[in-house]
Amino acid sequence: MAITASEWLITSDVAQEVAFRVDLPETGRGRWVLSYLPTHRRLTRAQALTGLVLAEQVLLEQDSGPFDAEIAALHAAELGLTLHDVMCLLALRAGPQNLDRLASPARRETANTVAGGTTVFAV
Repeated sequence: MAITASEWLITSDVAQEVAFRVDLPETGRGRWVLSYLPTHRRLTRAQALTGLVLAEQVLLEQDSGPFDAEIAALHAAELGLTLHDVMCLLALRAGPQNLDRLASPARRETANTVAGGTTVFAV
């Protein structure tokens, strides 16, 4: 697992997610946008890094061993979200073709519900 960061872009080699710096002449100039969050959500660079780390945590847990839900929940709280919100947003980005990768039946049910048309709002 490795996150690569530059002045304008932060990428992950595990999650197909990215954060990029917004440098438009607006009030959010110099803030960051995370690919799985709505574009009006502007973050600090530290929050953008946390968001990518969290995406990796969630996705790696699907493929291997223990998942520290308490740490993941703290990371999600840094973004102003719950862990459930983040997992739903990532499931929506993954699409129905990748839902079988979800680890537990409870998560599979939530992800299938979300992919099946439930609206999830992240504010």
